[in-house]
Amino acid sequence: MQKLTNNQLIVLSKAAARDDGVAVAPYGMSKAAAAKVGSSLVARKLLRESRSKPRMPIWREAEGKNISLVITRAGRDAIAIEEDTSPSDRIDLEATRASAVAKTQKARGAVQPEERSIGAAPRAGSKQALIVDMLSKEGGVTIDALIKATGWLPHTTRAALTGLRKRGFAVERIPHAPGASLYRVANRPCPARG
Repeated sequence: MQKLTNNQLIVLSKAAARDDGVAVAPYGMSKAAAAKVGSSLVARKLLRESRSKPRMPIWREAEGKNISLVITRAGRDAIAIEEDTSPSDRIDLEATRASAVAKTQKARGAVQPEERSIGAAPRAGSKQALIVDMLSKEGGVTIDALIKATGWLPHTTRAALTGLRKRGFAVERIPHAPGASLYRVANRPCPARG
């Protein structure tokens, strides 16, 4: 049997870890890549297509019908999963494989979203970095100024402020004029070291 790619291993491991055995595309995988991985695993008879039932993850749509992919016995054998393996054992195996994939991608220079530390400064040149710079001014800045600078809608700008708070920034709201407030960052977390 041909060696499985990292993406194929991840898809099979995720399917084996589920009680229903249904395959789910990994976080961040594009639709085109998912289609390619799914079709290759179906061709190798490691997954089989099944009409989706309610609340089942949908892999693709064909002729107006939702299709799910379910791991086969051969798929479990390919990743050395016993049928009677407990769910916690399957999750441990999945974590081990995911760790191996992450190490491979890190060696190639790819950074996974999970690797970003909470409290890390936004990526330089991003709109979030622009917001942090504007919020760092001593006098603060209005929502309208942030909206104008980023081109975002008001609700998106407020959500960005909430996201900064979740990342460890102390964003303060200062009453300014009737119906208007100033926002500023009281502290800035240290940049992530990598």
